[in-house]
Amino acid sequence: MLAWTCPANEEKPNIVVIFIDDMGFADPSCFGNPMSKTPNIDRLAKAGIKLTNFYVTSPICSPSRVAITTGQYHGRWGIHSYLSSRAANKARGMKNYLDASAPTTAKKLKTAGYATGHFGKWHMGGGRDVDDAPLPQAYGFDESLVSFEGLGDRIISNTNALKKAKALGHGTIIACERIDRSRIQVDYTIDFIRRNKDKPFYVRFFPNDVHGAHIPAKGTEDKYKSVSDNPYDWAFLAVLENLDNQIGRIIDEIEHLGLSKRTLIIFTSDNGPSDGAKKYLNGEKPAGFAGVFRGRKWSIFEGGIRMPFIAVWPGRIKAGTQDDTSIMSTLDLSPTICKIAGVEVEEDLDGIDRSSVLLGTPSGRHPIFWQYGHPHSVLKGGLVKHLSPTFAMRDGDYKFMINPDGSEAQLFDLANDPSESTNLFDQQPTRVASMAQSLGQWAHGIGYAFDRQVKPAKPGPMIAVVAGNQMLNFNNVGGVNGNHKKLTFDGSNFLDLPTFRLPKIAGRRNLQIKGRITPRSNHGVIFAHGDHVNGYAIYMSQGLLCFATCVNGEREVVASTVPITQTVDFEANWNNKGAMLLKINKMLVSKPKMVQLLSVEPTESIQIGGDAEQQVGDYKSSKGFSGIIENLTFKYPIGS
Repeated sequence: MLAWTCPANEEKPNIVVIFIDDMGFADPSCFGNPMSKTPNIDRLAKAGIKLTNFYVTSPICSPSRVAITTGQYHGRWGIHSYLSSRAANKARGMKNYLDASAPTTAKKLKTAGYATGHFGKWHMGGGRDVDDAPLPQAYGFDESLVSFEGLGDRIISNTNALKKAKALGHGTIIACERIDRSRIQVDYTIDFIRRNKDKPFYVRFFPNDVHGAHIPAKGTEDKYKSVSDNPYDWAFLAVLENLDNQIGRIIDEIEHLGLSKRTLIIFTSDNGPSDGAKKYLNGEKPAGFAGVFRGRKWSIFEGGIRMPFIAVWPGRIKAGTQDDTSIMSTLDLSPTICKIAGVEVEEDLDGIDRSSVLLGTPSGRHPIFWQYGHPHSVLKGGLVKHLSPTFAMRDGDYKFMINPDGSEAQLFDLANDPSESTNLFDQQPTRVASMAQSLGQWAHGIGYAFDRQVKPAKPGPMIAVVAGNQMLNFNNVGGVNGNHKKLTFDGSNFLDLPTFRLPKIAGRRNLQIKGRITPRSNHGVIFAHGDHVNGYAIYMSQGLLCFATCVNGEREVVASTVPITQTVDFEANWNNKGAMLLKINKMLVSKPKMVQLLSVEPTESIQIGGDAEQQVGDYKSSKGFSGIIENLTFKYPIGS
């Protein structure tokens, strides 16, 4: 079957795009939900085609929305993670909003005579303290109703956000309960469809459901207590049921108006289900289902980026079909929709026309790429197994993942290992080298930092380190050798304790880190926790051993007076009086410095042998430690 293009003498099809917020691959029952039914989403699946290899470009909201809106990788527009306040965006090297010059599907369809509307979550600029973002109309939408993460007419369910939204201006504000947002958004969507039923329309329904917090209508979660003993599931399933009902209203209205045969409906999600680190620590599990896939939101393992996808177009798309081989991305939706609508695409997009796939002809696709992580994103998966490298690509059945310095290289055969459990790094070195080169070329083309001479290295085994009366498992980045008694570092490898497993230190006293070092270089980080705002670190600088603390952006450093050239024992303390003390071979190296105690938790992980995120100390050169660290322990006694 060939790709379909709307002939000049035939009515242009209506286009409806439903883009869910934080819906996992297996949240719809037609994709495997084990606990509840989604009858209206299932109606779509029975009436159209399901794709099981459909991807978003990011495991988090804003970048994913940029890609589906433009058909281009979000990095081209300086949006790599979720958009927030001006200060937060600047700190992560991001723009405050999507540039209005970006190519959008809505602009193209509008020039072809389509009525265009967007109802639901925006999150491509505006809100919080960003009051100068373009309105949705600047991107080609005739009408819009967004949530607090946007400007123009919007719907707000949070009291604090309501005050901020009113202060920003730029549109009418509708206050409502959280559970009522999707109903109101569908009211607007249906009204838009009714008023434009006699001309082609392009409408997007982007509900905030099923993003947490899940707050269902009172009593609606009771029916789910029999299917799970997890209260988070009860609330989530009730919210999911409400969302499914709202989707059903759109389907019913299209059928009632007799528009089904000339309306293409596309259904998918922006990223995987939320991954609540605190829930795991409390012995709980976050709600939502990623199916057999590893990872969830904030991870570029499959569970964070592979989404449920359905396309329905009666008479054009064969009902009840499923394509398990064709790979498609949100990048492809803009050129595909334009092809179907008979609209020429002049821009150089990253996506390609995949209308033939939707119409029943499976086919291959050139590689898809991902980037998520440092320095733009600090939100990470809640389990160690969900923590992914920064870069990934899929080429055919194979997926390759790596950090920009070559560490944590992993190769998976997704056709035979969809759960990404077996790293084929050692078995296929030629493929690893080739894919690393391709990924590096793509990264440089977008503008990401990536070592041009990268040498892929597979992850090493996890290593436990003594923390008070317990052992904490650190991720082994780059292949650190040894165990908690003796660790060997080469300047490029390090240990990383993910943020969800960090001990709480805010307000605690008598913090202590001690061990033995044999340095092979006069610089390098031994231990770091946090960043330049709040954190602490022990490191070598010009041969001197240094202990630094940062509290509310103020850095203090105590250091040895002579270079360390041989094996020494060290001990760094931040005592209950706020004094910083550094000992070498049990002798104080300088007078104590008095500093405040931390009142908030550091936002970045603990790293041993390096500081790969925002630096704590005043080290300017290579941050990796080269040498041996022995008997390292750290303690965080609870203060009064």
